[in-house]
Amino acid sequence: MSNVVQDWIIDYLRDKQALANEDIQQVKQLANERNIPIIEPDVGNLLQVLIKLHQPDRILELGTAVGYSTLWLAEDYSGEIVTIELKEKEAQAASNFFTSFGYDNIELLTGDALEIMPTLEGSFDFIFLDAAKGQYPNFLEISKKLLAEGGLLVADDVLFKGMIADDRFYHPRYNTLTKRLREYVDTIMNDHELNSTIIPLGDGVAVSSYNKEVK
Repeated sequence: MSNVVQDWIIDYLRDKQALANEDIQQVKQLANERNIPIIEPDVGNLLQVLIKLHQPDRILELGTAVGYSTLWLAEDYSGEIVTIELKEKEAQAASNFFTSFGYDNIELLTGDALEIMPTLEGSFDFIFLDAAKGQYPNFLEISKKLLAEGGLLVADDVLFKGMIADDRFYHPRYNTLTKRLREYVDTIMNDHELNSTIIPLGDGVAVSSYNKEVK
């Protein structure tokens, strides 16, 4: 996956940040073997910093894949994580990793997130969005119903190879995806219930704080 930041800056940032632990590295190897897209390590570090600052009791992740990003979320975290993966093969691999590594605070649900999310009980203090990019606006609508007051919504890949920010990088293959991601960005930046920013790490990370009391 291409990054939206110049390579020399990326190299510097990654040189200064903590390395992923051995469990995460093991999952990364499988993801690479299966050619499964995963978050960049600087995004993983960002997730951990946000969790330590925000101290959520419950985390919801959309897009488990084989569990790589889930383990970034779970490291040194004792709260509850609910993660949803559409594909059974990837979900089974993730489940095996979670069991092997001794994580008992991760609940993995297999199926379509748009169908599962409305069935979830209670609220979440932190939602990480890294599933189908073309569904981001739909995920956003349901996520706002699940977020606790002051909760964080973090979405990966919102700049998608630079296409979202600049038509020079546009490719017809990603026409619908580009439109939907732009819709997501426009919505979060103009929603009076969200205080949002976009960080140019990896392929672009949007961080939104939810304040449902704002009028």
